[in-house]
This record gives sequence, structure tokens and C-alpha cells, in this order.
Amino acid sequence: MTIWTPQLTGDRPISLGLAEAIAAEVERGGLKPGDRLPTHRDLADLLGVSVGAVTRGYAEAARRGLVRGEVGRGTVVCGVQKPGLPWWGQADSEPGLVDLGLVTGMYGLDPDLGEALRRLADSGNAQDLLRYQPPLGMPRHREAGAAWLSRFGLRVEPERVLVTSGGQHALVVLFSSLFRPGDRIAAASLNYPGLMSAAGILGLKLVPLESDHQGLLPEALAAACDREPLRGLYFMSGMHNPTTASAGSERVARLAEVARKHGLLVVEDGAYALSADEPCQTLAGLAPERTFFVASVSKMLAGGLRVAYVASPAEHLERLALGVTSTTWMASPLCVEIASRWIMDGTADAVLGRKRAEARKRATLAREIFAGQRASLGRQGYFLWLQLPEPWRAADFERAAAKRGVLVISGDAFALGQTPAPMAVRVSLSAARSRDELARGLTILAALLEESPRPGRAIV
Repeated sequence: MTIWTPQLTGDRPISLGLAEAIAAEVERGGLKPGDRLPTHRDLADLLGVSVGAVTRGYAEAARRGLVRGEVGRGTVVCGVQKPGLPWWGQADSEPGLVDLGLVTGMYGLDPDLGEALRRLADSGNAQDLLRYQPPLGMPRHREAGAAWLSRFGLRVEPERVLVTSGGQHALVVLFSSLFRPGDRIAAASLNYPGLMSAAGILGLKLVPLESDHQGLLPEALAAACDREPLRGLYFMSGMHNPTTASAGSERVARLAEVARKHGLLVVEDGAYALSADEPCQTLAGLAPERTFFVASVSKMLAGGLRVAYVASPAEHLERLALGVTSTTWMASPLCVEIASRWIMDGTADAVLGRKRAEARKRATLAREIFAGQRASLGRQGYFLWLQLPEPWRAADFERAAAKRGVLVISGDAFALGQTPAPMAVRVSLSAARSRDELARGLTILAALLEESPRPGRAIV
């Protein structure tokens, strides 16, 4: 274990200060890839802070790609590929890299923004969009949100719709408004990194639960409710990130029953629920009195708009409005206006159809290239979950792939709390600019799988 004492200042939260201290020490060379950091308890005792503060600091450092958890070793330094450059910016900065890391909405199929702006300029009311608007959203924008939610099979009155600056902002608003620091939120043990980031910043405790090919197990949720005081549940409907698990109607009904029995508030994320042609059962459809459904437009329409619509039980809207006011005051009326027009004039449905068709073709390509490998795609073609053969470790495979010009995301980034790092990587199928580029990247990965390193052999 590396003997290291971070120097923290008193002008920021301990967790963020710890993450930044790790980043600075890695960049300086004092911490090197493979170094083991002190245990959560040891570092907390050394600094005179709570174990939770250290846990949140390590989680933030993991989100930045600086450290990872390893079974039997604890928290280990990963290093950085380029100082100050997040993993999602590497492909743009280094021509020739194939980005199979970030899951995007297939930018080449996005709607025509220029045409939308020209029509908006000619509408006569564009100037109003530069004014402050209600935190819940303008009435016509909430109507468009209700229309977008109907694509998920939800019938929601516009009065129950909240407009946010994207899905991640929605999570922050919901978690900060519905819960308090220290509250426990159940979630699948492998999950969306943005969930961990939001929970860590807000001081919430994520309780990792066992899953299978349909996602979260209802019996695991029920057992956790009996074991500890859970306040909420985070659930991804349709397609789970990163495992591609998809819950059937019976599974969702059982989860709704457990949530209702134990009084859980449910944050349901529909980020990929529209990626498949067939509608899926939602918790919001079965337990609308306790479920907050997040319907982002990022993956299906355009990520740069930063727009999401939340279907909320009516009695919580005032509290959520305060959450929006305290973060961004309101979602950008200009961006929401563009999204709303596309939803109401049929553009969104046309784009959704094109992206689903392209996703199916990319999924077919991936199945052909990874034939014989343990690659899970589910019903969509936005990403896959690639199980690695022995003796690969996920972080090593990620680095080896990057050296060969392909970006993927190690399974370590998706592990909640002390969940053992999975021997798998998430491979985006949507970020590549063309199917030819995607095929090149996937072929490199398939070849790398066949070259599994021997123990002790250097990774090149």
C-alpha cells in the first residue's frame, strides 16, 4: 500500500478536495499507475474525516478515470492518458482514434438545427426565449414533454411534467429534492456512472443489489428493504446501462409491488427505453404515485440540446421546482423550444425511426464480428457489454485497446461501492461516425480478445 497523505484545503467539500488531490499527485508523478491507495478507513482516520467523505472522494476520482477498485487490492491508481483531458474528449483530440467509449445519439442522423433556427427566427416570438421562465417549464414546453412521455407508453398531464437541462440534471434535481444526505438508494450493482457521481456529490448512499439478464432482482430489493432503511430505488427501464439487461412486464410488476410495500420513491431512467421498436413496461406506468420518470431526448433526438422531461406525482412538483431553481433556475427556453417543436411537428419521430434502423444495422454488424464471444446487445444497437476471457482484466483491456486506437470503457467504471470489478467492458456502437469505422474498431477488439496476455506478459 502506498503511504500518501493528501493535502486538503478547507474551501471545498472534502470529497472533491480528495479527488483533486489525487489528480494533482498523479499528474506530478507522486502516484503511479498500479499504486494502492490507503483503505477508506485508514485514510479517514489519518485525515480526521468521515469514512463516507473518503468513499465519495474515491468515487469522484474513479469517475474521472484516476482510480479503480480491484478485488483483493482495494483502490488502485489508473493514471491519466493526457492531463486535464476527460475520456470522452480523447477521440476528438486524437485523429484516427475510434471512439467506442461514449454512447451518443449517432450525430450524423440528428435533426437539421439550421432549419429549426430559421423557422424559429421567422416565428415572431423567438425573443421571448431569452427571458426568465417558470422553473417547471413554459406551458407549451410541458405539453410537448407530455407528448414525448407518451412515446414511452405513459399518459401524463402536462401539469405533472417538469422540464430539466438533460437527464443528468434531472437526476441531481430529483435526488437533491426527494432525499437527504445519508439516505440509502437501491440500485443494480453495475450501473450508470452519472448515478454514482450525483449520489456522491449529494451524500447519498447507493446500495448495490444483485441482477440477472432482466436486471434488478425483486427478491434482492425486498431483502435489502428488510435489512436496512432504504428510501428510494433507481431503475433503468427498457435497456440497462451497461449490461443491456431488459426487464419483462412480470419483473417490473414485482419491483413495483416491492416499492409500494416498502414505501420507496422510485427514480426511473428511460435513457434507452426508446432504442427498441417495441414499448417496454415501466414502473411509472404501474406505480405512478411514487415514480419519477426521466425522459431525456439525448440519445434518441440530440444530445447537445440538454433537455429532459420528468413525469412526477403532482404533490412533489413544488419541491422539484425549488430543485431546478437552486441549480440552473430553469432549463434553457431556447433549447427546450427547439426540442418541443421537433416533438410536436413529427421531426422527432422521423429521427427516432432513422436511428433505430441504423442501430439495428450496427447491432447486426457487432453480432457478426463478435460471433462466439460473450457479447450482450439486448434489443438495441447503441452499446454492448463484452465479457472478457481469462486472463484479461477490464482495465488492462481498456488500456490495450486504446494503444491500438480504440476507446472502450472498463467495467470498473460501472461498479457501485464495493462491487467487484467485472471482467467486462462496455463498447459503444453509436459513437463511430460510420459503419465502416465501427467495423474497423470492433475488428481490432475481436483480434485483441484472441491475443489474451499470459500472466506477467507486458501489454502492448
